[in-house]
Amino acid sequence: MKKFLFFFMSVLSFISIQAQSKDSQMEVQSLVHRVDSLEHELSYLKLTYELYTLNSDIIMFANELYTKSIAIQLNLYNRNFNSKLGNSYQQYYESCLRKKQSISGLIEAKKRFFTLKVITYPYSESELNTLMASYNVIDDAYDSLKQSMNMLKITVDAYKELM
Repeated sequence: MKKFLFFFMSVLSFISIQAQSKDSQMEVQSLVHRVDSLEHELSYLKLTYELYTLNSDIIMFANELYTKSIAIQLNLYNRNFNSKLGNSYQQYYESCLRKKQSISGLIEAKKRFFTLKVITYPYSESELNTLMASYNVIDDAYDSLKQSMNMLKITVDAYKELM
């Protein structure tokens, strides 16, 4: 009888261990799937954030240049000429030119990063469409920056000529 009871208890414990093992395996698979899903969402959000941030930075810089150009134009119209002010405008333009060059390098790096992420990570078609739309705006924003730089150059040169 003791042997039967021992055998019965052994079988029950083996069955319960197997059941727990299968439950644990299913739970682990569920957690792995959830982690993969979160990793995908994080990758998409990070790439979207990088593109939007870059576009915003470029547009804000272009607007800053445009505003400075208008301020210089107001000084031209009001005949407010000062050699120190002219030199500061020239220095400002040169610093903006260096910043524009660094933004250009940043754009190239972000574009490479974007291409690498899109090639190596399986985004859905709707995610790719959203990312591509943000990616395509970078060139438009940079063109706007170039126009603002040209306008600033023209106004700084005009100010220095009329001094």
